[in-house]
Amino acid sequence: MRAMMIKEFRELFRDRRTLALLIFIPLFLLLIFGYAANFSIDTSRVLVAGPNADALVTELFENEAAKENFDIVRVDPALTKDDIEGVLRTGEYEAVIYVDSDDKERALSLRTHLWVDGSQLFPAQAAQKNWMSVLADDSKTRIESLRSDITSARSDAEKATEKLNTLSRNLEDLRAALANPTPGAPPQLPDDLNLDELPELPDVPNTDVLDMNALDIDSLSTSLFNPDLKTSWVMVPGLIGLILTFVGVIVTSIGLVREREMGTLEQLSVMPLSPASIVLGKISPYFVVAFINALFITAMAVWIFEVPFVGALWRFIVVALIFLFVVLGLGVLISSISETTGQAIQLAIMVMMPQVLLSGLIFPLRSMAAGVRWIGYCLPLTWFVQCGQGIMLRDATLTELSMPLAILGVMAVVIFGAATARMTLILRRGGATR
Repeated sequence: MRAMMIKEFRELFRDRRTLALLIFIPLFLLLIFGYAANFSIDTSRVLVAGPNADALVTELFENEAAKENFDIVRVDPALTKDDIEGVLRTGEYEAVIYVDSDDKERALSLRTHLWVDGSQLFPAQAAQKNWMSVLADDSKTRIESLRSDITSARSDAEKATEKLNTLSRNLEDLRAALANPTPGAPPQLPDDLNLDELPELPDVPNTDVLDMNALDIDSLSTSLFNPDLKTSWVMVPGLIGLILTFVGVIVTSIGLVREREMGTLEQLSVMPLSPASIVLGKISPYFVVAFINALFITAMAVWIFEVPFVGALWRFIVVALIFLFVVLGLGVLISSISETTGQAIQLAIMVMMPQVLLSGLIFPLRSMAAGVRWIGYCLPLTWFVQCGQGIMLRDATLTELSMPLAILGVMAVVIFGAATARMTLILRRGGATR
């Protein structure tokens, strides 16, 4: 048994790839979870619109909750309520605050309304929570101002009451003197009796400041594209991409390794085919299966989870095809640098884990540390999630999704090119990876 243990340790230390995975995967997962596992979003990117938007921005800068929780990235007084849905569809803003009055005497809850992009679940929830904090702060300020006015009015009323009591006593003394005059001595008016200085009535506090809506989020804000902020509506488009990633990366990564283990890779090197043709040939069956999977999963999601599909199906197909080229090329690239099926699966899992955690599918990208967030931006699933949610929930056009589409296109070219170059090198060496 001792000899067997020594043998296994020697083999483990000789297999540097496996040893590296055993050492670095726990550290990698710790760092990823530590910096990425955060659902909190501190600030909301908002657009302030309406004919009195400029005045509202000034007012919001005086509101502590607004200064801490809102990042006002644009002010557009010309924007109307009919334009708000189109603005949120672009995905540039998480919320829109619309104001239709500049009467500062009225509470914010009476003259403003909040619209949020429900297709971005966590930012939408954060924007609603932050807006409630702003309205609560505004209500608190108005109530404290009214309380101060009431205190001042009560103080003035107490002073006026004291003066009236003094005047009443003096008049009573004068009445008694007139009723029982002293012979030879006419009654004298009290020295402090001055009828020209009667106390004024105190100002009545303006209770109109209490005219405000109840702080009910359903009446003070509107969620577009996902009215009830259902988690399944937001998760399903990303889950479709995750399933495609699983099929494309893990299943495909085993393909070339199987050729090497079966001893048929050398036969590929003598076939009159270019490396690009071989790569396309290797991924073609997985491409067809994954594409059928994508359509089937999408149909089942719409049926079972009642997720709306408001966009054009052909746009979603275009995005899915580009994404499939990326993940299938990634699978071939992994298989080309792996010597065994075990190594291929290990590397595929290494690629899959960040896709799950850092793509924005589970944890919002904005809540991650900057360095981890940039890793997320380098992952193809990140951009598929944005495209899938945009098309399925917001009816986003390809123009509005131009940036994530362009990034996926660049990834497809780079990864497929790298897989082809790696395949060329392997075929020149007769199937050897080194």
